Amino acid sequence: MRQTDEPIPTPNPGDLTSRERLRRHLTSALKIAESAETKAHLRGALAACQELPPTPLVECPLCGKVGLPERIQVHDCQ
Repeated sequence: MRQTDEPIPTPNPGDLTSRERLRRHLTSALKIAESAETKAHLRGALAACQELPPTPLVECPLCGKVGLPERIQVHDCQ
Protein backbone atom coordinates (compact mmCIF):
# COMPACT_ATOMS: atom_id res chain seq x y z
CA MET A 1 0.00 0.00 0.00
CA ARG A 2 1.40 3.37 -1.00
CA GLN A 3 1.40 6.07 1.64
CA THR A 4 1.09 9.72 0.73
CA ASP A 5 0.77 12.98 2.59
CA GLU A 6 -2.46 13.80 0.77
CA PRO A 7 -5.40 14.22 3.12
CA ILE A 8 -8.17 11.67 2.83
CA PRO A 9 -11.44 13.51 2.20
CA THR A 10 -13.94 12.59 4.89
CA PRO A 11 -17.35 14.14 5.47
CA ASN A 12 -17.73 16.49 8.38
CA PRO A 13 -19.38 14.41 11.14
CA GLY A 14 -21.96 17.19 11.52
CA ASP A 15 -23.01 16.65 7.90
CA LEU A 16 -23.89 12.98 8.48
CA THR A 17 -27.08 11.58 9.93
CA SER A 18 -26.90 9.10 12.79
CA ARG A 19 -27.70 6.31 10.34
CA GLU A 20 -24.92 7.44 7.96
CA ARG A 21 -22.43 7.58 10.85
CA LEU A 22 -23.45 4.08 11.98
CA ARG A 23 -23.07 2.68 8.46
CA ARG A 24 -19.69 4.40 8.07
CA HIS A 25 -18.38 2.92 11.34
CA LEU A 26 -19.67 -0.57 10.56
CA THR A 27 -18.21 -0.47 7.04
CA SER A 28 -14.87 0.74 8.39
CA ALA A 29 -14.83 -2.02 11.02
CA LEU A 30 -15.65 -4.62 8.36
CA LYS A 31 -12.70 -3.49 6.25
CA ILE A 32 -10.19 -4.03 9.07
CA ALA A 33 -11.77 -7.09 10.71
CA GLU A 34 -9.64 -10.20 10.51
CA SER A 35 -11.86 -12.89 12.00
CA ALA A 36 -14.47 -14.53 9.77
CA GLU A 37 -16.86 -14.57 12.73
CA THR A 38 -16.38 -10.83 13.31
CA LYS A 39 -16.94 -10.11 9.62
CA ALA A 40 -20.16 -12.15 9.69
CA HIS A 41 -21.43 -10.17 12.69
CA LEU A 42 -20.56 -6.85 11.02
CA ARG A 43 -22.32 -7.88 7.80
CA GLY A 44 -25.36 -8.79 9.88
CA ALA A 45 -25.24 -5.41 11.61
CA LEU A 46 -25.02 -3.64 8.23
CA ALA A 47 -28.01 -5.64 6.96
CA ALA A 48 -29.99 -4.76 10.10
CA CYS A 49 -29.03 -1.10 9.63
CA GLN A 50 -30.46 -1.20 6.10
CA GLU A 51 -33.74 -2.62 7.45
CA LEU A 52 -34.28 0.15 10.01
CA PRO A 53 -37.43 2.18 9.39
CA PRO A 54 -36.85 5.57 7.77
CA THR A 55 -36.40 8.57 10.01
CA PRO A 56 -39.51 10.77 9.84
CA LEU A 57 -39.00 14.21 8.35
CA VAL A 58 -39.72 17.34 10.39
CA GLU A 59 -40.57 20.89 9.43
CA CYS A 60 -38.77 23.99 10.72
CA PRO A 61 -41.36 26.03 12.63
CA LEU A 62 -39.75 29.30 11.46
CA CYS A 63 -39.13 28.87 7.74
CA GLY A 64 -41.05 25.72 6.82
CA LYS A 65 -38.03 23.82 5.48
CA VAL A 66 -38.51 20.04 5.73
CA GLY A 67 -35.76 17.52 6.40
CA LEU A 68 -34.19 15.06 8.81
CA PRO A 69 -34.45 16.20 12.45
CA GLU A 70 -30.67 16.46 12.98
CA ARG A 71 -30.27 18.52 9.82
CA ILE A 72 -33.20 20.84 10.54
CA GLN A 73 -31.73 21.56 13.98
CA VAL A 74 -28.56 22.98 12.40
CA HIS A 75 -29.80 24.45 9.09
CA ASP A 76 -29.52 28.11 8.18
CA CYS A 77 -33.05 29.36 8.60
CA GLN A 78 -33.95 31.80 5.84
